[in-house]
Amino acid sequence: RPVQFGLAKGSADIVGWKTVEVTPDMVGQKLAVFASIEVKTPNGRLTGPQQNWMHTVQTAGGIAGVARSPEDALQIISA
Repeated sequence: RPVQFGLAKGSADIVGWKTVEVTPDMVGQKLAVFASIEVKTPNGRLTGPQQNWMHTVQTAGGIAGVARSPEDALQIISA
């Protein structure tokens, strides 16, 4: 039976952040970049609210993508 995850309608199934090192003028400091991964089956499609969520995260400078396998998820956060 269907199971719902995420923060709100349209939000991704998995959310968190990726720690990255910032530009040379801030050497040594860390920055948390919001990350959002929508988990789908091989034939699963994004809903309208899910598309909006992913676009909003990406536009704000976060990392967002659709994972159809564990390898997809790793590729999304490795970018």
